[in-house]
Amino acid sequence: MNEKMQPKRMEDFKNYLQQQGKSPVTIKEYARQVSLFISWYGDQDTINVQKKDILNYLSYLKHHKNHQAVSSNHGLIALRHYFDCLVGQGIICLNPTALIKLRGVKKRRLHYIYTPEELTELADSYYQLYVKAAEEKSLSGIRPTLYKESCHTKTRNHVMLLFFIHQGLTTREVLHLQTEDIDLYKATVTVQTTTRGRDRILPLHATQTGTLIRYMNGIRPLLTGKSQSGTLFLPVRQDNSEKHATRALIQLTTALKRIDRHFVSLAQIRASLITYWIRTYGLRKAQYMAGHKSIISTEEYLPNHIEELAEDITKFNPF
Repeated sequence: MNEKMQPKRMEDFKNYLQQQGKSPVTIKEYARQVSLFISWYGDQDTINVQKKDILNYLSYLKHHKNHQAVSSNHGLIALRHYFDCLVGQGIICLNPTALIKLRGVKKRRLHYIYTPEELTELADSYYQLYVKAAEEKSLSGIRPTLYKESCHTKTRNHVMLLFFIHQGLTTREVLHLQTEDIDLYKATVTVQTTTRGRDRILPLHATQTGTLIRYMNGIRPLLTGKSQSGTLFLPVRQDNSEKHATRALIQLTTALKRIDRHFVSLAQIRASLITYWIRTYGLRKAQYMAGHKSIISTEEYLPNHIEELAEDITKFNPF
């Protein structure tokens, strides 16, 4: 049964990771780690895996493969995603890796936790240095068509950045926003549920409304052309869409790293915002605003847990 079911489950797992916004490199590595576990587990169906099996596998990696704690932890993280996928499909009820943590894994601290004011300044700096500069070049008369196209994409990236900075969305949530999710009359955005998240309605920041109106009415039609997609930014389910989405996020993160030496990734922005929400509104409201199903996920952003985020943010989230 394992030989027949495994290829389909692995394909489902890769699709799940893609929906989570993982990069092709990360998807390939997670699939490799899971394949190693399946090979070790033998002919049994992975739906029967229990916590003791995971512990035995980690012991095997340590004593027979001479893996260090960091390497074993990479495999554990991949397996955690794999069994989360099975839980989401209703194939299993509980993730056997859920309560397993490895000792001896060196923690990295986030390079910097931004304040809301600093995040706003980061967005303003991006606008001045990239969007406004591109607008001026497009009006200069020198290769106007090229600069105008560049200006449109930078404007789109700026609008995307505002959703990271003011609503703390994940990359997947930003890329899957639909035009119908934006209510300009009520000044809100509806964030649709993900496999591991919750639906929520968040207020738009005062500076976002005008920017969104300009983007949706003027810039977006020029970028999407005749596309019938209702996606706000990029048609992530169409041909070559993954490459386009990845390119846009890389362009944005590269620019932000040039602007601010403290900047590491877009996940760092989300961590900064959730940390602020916890201090300002408390755990429960922060849980809702972050879209966490479990309060445990929100508690990971408490000051005494914040360093534990670094492994995922700096190594397993390329954006």
